[in-house]
Amino acid sequence: MASSADTQTPPNPERVMVCPHCGLPSIQVVKGSATVLRDDPSDAESPDYEYTLLQCKACREPSLQVEEALYPFAGPESEVAKFVYPASHQLSDHIPASLRREFDEARSCFETKAYTATVVMVRRTLEGICRDNGIEDRNLASALVKMEQDGLIDRTIGQWAKHLRLLGNQGAHFTGRPISREDANDALTFTEALLDQIYVLMKRFDEFKQRRETKGSP
Repeated sequence: MASSADTQTPPNPERVMVCPHCGLPSIQVVKGSATVLRDDPSDAESPDYEYTLLQCKACREPSLQVEEALYPFAGPESEVAKFVYPASHQLSDHIPASLRREFDEARSCFETKAYTATVVMVRRTLEGICRDNGIEDRNLASALVKMEQDGLIDRTIGQWAKHLRLLGNQGAHFTGRPISREDANDALTFTEALLDQIYVLMKRFDEFKQRRETKGSP
């Protein structure tokens, strides 16, 4: 007869991460998983998706994480894991992927309470915006002024960008002054607004004008 030890159900696997509900580093118990295979197995650029249902040991809230993996496996850098529940705000697809990556890394730093790293990544995002819009000036202050002069950003957004640059400088150099959570959070909010103005609202307004001109509206 089998002993009770032989019939015991093995414990669910666990992962350690920051909970998207309570915001604390905690143990997440894996409650189940499902894999969605690519439509075309011969397409190396087509990813598999693995969905994992987790439950936080701290707050007991459930969450759903999806991990994307390219085939053949090229190492950890080919895998992207993110929470799809609770859903986090996603940047528009109109924003270039390279800038979305920089901003997402800034947000990931914030979620792990690395506020200095957050503002440094915000500064990198600003540099990327300038470069993506053909402004090659290596001095970020001058590049942001050029963006305002070219009409890519208005005066208010230009002021935001200026203070984000200064905050990024503070994070990039040792000053003995910590970056506060509030400043890091505002930096993310203002940077997202800047991205939206340049890549979403301006594009949408141009489409709006073109649509009205096509209809002959005044």
